[in-house]
Amino acid sequence: MSLINNENLYKPTYTYGEHEVIKRNNFRYYKIDNLLVPSVTSILRVSRSTQGFNYSLKQSDSFEIGNLMHDYLDKYITNKNIHTENTKNSKIAHELSKVIIDNIFPKVTSFIASEATVQYQYNYAGTLDLLAEIDNKLTIIDYKSSYRKKSSYLIDEHFQQLAAYAIAHDYMHNTDIKQAMLFIVYKETYECEVLTAELSLLNEYKCMWQDKLKYYNEVSV
Repeated sequence: MSLINNENLYKPTYTYGEHEVIKRNNFRYYKIDNLLVPSVTSILRVSRSTQGFNYSLKQSDSFEIGNLMHDYLDKYITNKNIHTENTKNSKIAHELSKVIIDNIFPKVTSFIASEATVQYQYNYAGTLDLLAEIDNKLTIIDYKSSYRKKSSYLIDEHFQQLAAYAIAHDYMHNTDIKQAMLFIVYKETYECEVLTAELSLLNEYKCMWQDKLKYYNEVSV
């Protein structure tokens, strides 16, 4: 089974480098100009009060499904064929992708970048899921798949992640990102949800992110 994006909505505008991701002691770094730059998600994890990482089989499946979904959506956006393997997780990821494509992507005027690495003055780096034009606003987007509704804490953390990417992208490419969105699709019901942080709220999340980055720099000395 395959999906092809037949609409010419993909309009890549900026150039992004490809950087090796290195894991050390359960912490992710991007290798940029021979420097190891900490990932946004790892920095956020440091600030959590509890850090239990006893991964169950269900959680392991969730990571694989999420990664496959991201891969399928990237191929759709960049006009490549999507072919699924004959596995349970691959089929679930494909169906989740279709939910986003059918129900959320019609909101998009143009796709600007997909799975693009950004970094801010070697302080942090990360890979944004999608940069797009929505309602005439440059919008940074993250895809999430979940079995259940996310807590307000996790929602705030996801938006802080997007705020970090927005700061980095604006710095690197002189853009003016106006809003952030979470596209959430649920694995058991195949329902989807869109959460939006418009500019004023996005600016609040930028402040929250700066606090998290400051804390990381203090404890990592």
